Amino acid sequence: MTRAAERPSTMKPEQEEPEQNQDEIWQEQVEGETPDSSTTQALNLTHRVTEKFPELVTRYKSYAGPVAIVSSALMALAGVAVARRLRRGQNAEEILDQITSEEIERAASVSSRQSRVWRMVKRIAHRRYGSDDASPAETSSDE
Repeated sequence: MTRAAERPSTMKPEQEEPEQNQDEIWQEQVEGETPDSSTTQALNLTHRVTEKFPELVTRYKSYAGPVAIVSSALMALAGVAVARRLRRGQNAEEILDQITSEEIERAASVSSRQSRVWRMVKRIAHRRYGSDDASPAETSSDE
């Protein structure tokens, strides 16, 4: 069995497309919805935030063959941290100046803390009202 790198090219050299057209190929073959302008701005800001912290980039680096790329986990964490600040009304320059690497890494743990609170509330409601389907209005009308 041969590896992919050892296989000969299926295109003749004169048929191969130059490197500059590779970007155009990817632009034409994109499927799905294009993000709106605010989402595009948030994604661009997320990339700028990750460029601000090279130590995070090296820590969350993934290897796809010989190429090292930034992990999608880091991009997701940075995206959550940026989105939270955008929802508070901060502009892009404030976010770039004030965001910290600790805030980016904590972005996932805050969500789990909120989930823990809701699980506790759900447990208390289950104890108080019996089943998950019973609501406070149903139990008070039975009395």
